[in-house]
Amino acid sequence: MADLDEGFTLIEVLIVLVLIGIMIGVVAPRLGGDIGVSARREGARLVTLLKAARSQAIVTGKPYQVVFGADGYRFLTLDGKGRFVAARGRLLRARVLPKGVTLVEPARRHALLFAPSGLSRAFHVALVTHVQRFVITGNADGRIRGALAP
Repeated sequence: MADLDEGFTLIEVLIVLVLIGIMIGVVAPRLGGDIGVSARREGARLVTLLKAARSQAIVTGKPYQVVFGADGYRFLTLDGKGRFVAARGRLLRARVLPKGVTLVEPARRHALLFAPSGLSRAFHVALVTHVQRFVITGNADGRIRGALAP
């Protein structure tokens, strides 16, 4: 009788498939990033930055404006000539949204204005992914909050 030791046994093939599955499960989230975490993280960052812009407006006595675009947002303040220019410093620099995160802004208003008095108009902004929605609200007395929407 001839010895038929050619090929792999079913057990060997299953073990290799399980190992490949484990490696993909560990590596894939690190490569692509978790979009839900990105929306939550960026939403928390935006809440903090909006609060900082409001505080800067109060401290400096100059209005601060936040302008939203399709791919991010930027902070502006008045210069000596009464024109809005990019805010200086690392904290209130222009930001680009993470991949997969979309900023949904108010329908008629593409910018928020924080007055030196600390007051502003009520606003509603949402960061949206295909998985989650992070909603940021601000009321007229300057309180800014953010939370995941149900």
